[in-house]
Amino acid sequence: MRVARQSLTAAAAALAMWAACAKDGPLQLQSVRASQTVTAERVRSQSLAVSDNLYLAVGAGSNSLVMGADSGIVIVDAKRAGSGQVLAEIGSAVSDQPVATVILTTADDDHVGGLADLPAAKQIVAHDNTKAALQKKSAFQGAGARMLPTTTFAEHLALLDGRDRVELYYFGPAHTNGDIVVVFPGKRVALVGYLFLDKRTPVIDVANGGSGVQFPATLAKAVAALKDIPRIIPGHAVSPTGSPLGRWITLADFQEYADFNRDFLSAVQEAIKSGKTAEQAGASLPLPV
Repeated sequence: MRVARQSLTAAAAALAMWAACAKDGPLQLQSVRASQTVTAERVRSQSLAVSDNLYLAVGAGSNSLVMGADSGIVIVDAKRAGSGQVLAEIGSAVSDQPVATVILTTADDDHVGGLADLPAAKQIVAHDNTKAALQKKSAFQGAGARMLPTTTFAEHLALLDGRDRVELYYFGPAHTNGDIVVVFPGKRVALVGYLFLDKRTPVIDVANGGSGVQFPATLAKAVAALKDIPRIIPGHAVSPTGSPLGRWITLADFQEYADFNRDFLSAVQEAIKSGKTAEQAGASLPLPV
């Protein structure tokens, strides 16, 4: 896995943001967001193992996981508005139970919008800080408050038992201060959301507690905790076609991404220490081919 060259070039431009924040306090990457236009987009689903009950759903926002458990369908990330019913239908293909649980890895609209289509979900789970971020959104106020998480946690939470067990972890600030990793230990699969969107530089939402400085340390903790999980589902990268899903993103790829973010932070800090301008730093930033 190599982080896309064009993304690394864009990273050099981001140095200006790092440097601007460093003048008045701790180094911090300001909010960087790609424009996300909501369009009608087909959702493609594929099983993650032969005869298994866990499916990956790609398109219409974030990558999502859908599991048909005996106690009800479990959805991880609800995608954009209008996508919730599609996720429920994917689950109904492997379960005769209704949607029971929706897990949110972040508060971003393309991860939570589909909640409006899942009013019967008994449990909505997220990090404490993700709930706080959602409470600020107009869509989650008034009548929309019904979509707020009903179960929150600070560091770790376990759901279900046996091969369908789900482990939720918070490793520290990254894109926001509430990004979580969702692990299916019995299936040896983890969805890491905004901790690893794609093979590109990370997106930091400072307004919601994100930190470019702490991002590498958070990634390092996540990689260490997932040492027995070979398959990593990124937040947005488009998976190859095929079912069951074979080798795509592995723990080694996740490790390489963590190493890149660590090295990028070090290069930026050194550039600031040396008194370079953003342009000088960008020009001298070592980028892998």
